[in-house]
Amino acid sequence: MTYESALSESRKEAAIISQRLHGLRLKSDARSKTAAACFAIAQQHHSSILILLSNRPALEATAMALLRLLLEATLRGLWVSRCATDEQVDRIATGAKRQVDMASVITELGKLFNLKSARSILYDKAYHVLSAYTHTYEQQVQRWICTNDIEPNYQPDEIVCLLERATDAMRLAAEGVRAITVMDKDKP
Repeated sequence: MTYESALSESRKEAAIISQRLHGLRLKSDARSKTAAACFAIAQQHHSSILILLSNRPALEATAMALLRLLLEATLRGLWVSRCATDEQVDRIATGAKRQVDMASVITELGKLFNLKSARSILYDKAYHVLSAYTHTYEQQVQRWICTNDIEPNYQPDEIVCLLERATDAMRLAAEGVRAITVMDKDKP
């Protein structure tokens, strides 16, 4: 898939997801509202990635950095809705100190979904690379010093991969939203 076709497909998928979620009625308990906030933040990160990559010239460095934030918002929303204790939900909602770290979030989600390798794959292997892009470590800097000039040098396949992972995260966030939706049978 080419960069442009991947960007076009990601835009189409974002529009479909937005249309499917528009107008849904969400549960009003603290857990659902907190999870919904995480999923809404994820949706904004996804939209921002698409905007940054649609710019000419594309702003790949910032789009790459946002992938970690998108993934974190999605995973934290799933964790809040499915794993967090009431006390943990309250701490997030009120801004209290001592939030649960992402390694623990991933580990708990892995147990919930019976994914034995979730921590190994998502945290131990992928998270440090995502962090490198977010915090301007080696993977991010190396894309700027490939030639004698200081300029971005992201390969099209890297951007296609970014778009695919971002869209996967957005699909997961959308499923999380649907799980906290009031169904007709739940209406009073």
